[in-house]
Amino acid sequence: MRGDVMQWMGRLVAVVFGLGVLALIGAVVVLIRQAEGVPPMPVFLGLLGMTVLILLAGACLALISIAVSARRGVEALRGMGGAAPMAVAEEEAEPEMQGPPFTSTGLAEAIAPPRPPRPGRVLVAER
Repeated sequence: MRGDVMQWMGRLVAVVFGLGVLALIGAVVVLIRQAEGVPPMPVFLGLLGMTVLILLAGACLALISIAVSARRGVEALRGMGGAAPMAVAEEEAEPEMQGPPFTSTGLAEAIAPPRPPRPGRVLVAER
């Protein structure tokens, strides 16, 4: 079964993260063995490097996750569009506006046409 490109990118990020952690631990161990006592600088730089690796791997995986979610959303929208195509007449596609376009009534009609009254509602009073 052929793997998804984004899954392979996630695996690649995990492999690079693992190799980076191993290389960082190896470098800190070599620096500590060469020094007399336990020097604080290699340990500090090792912890700082580990933090940077974790943040970079997290950012890469977050971007991959966002890309996968966006692609699934596009596929879902395409699936909905193909299941029930909307047949809109030309008269309905472009509503005619009466009056200036930037008045409160003209803008409201352009954005959303008025809804039909709900069944079962009764007019109680008029102004």
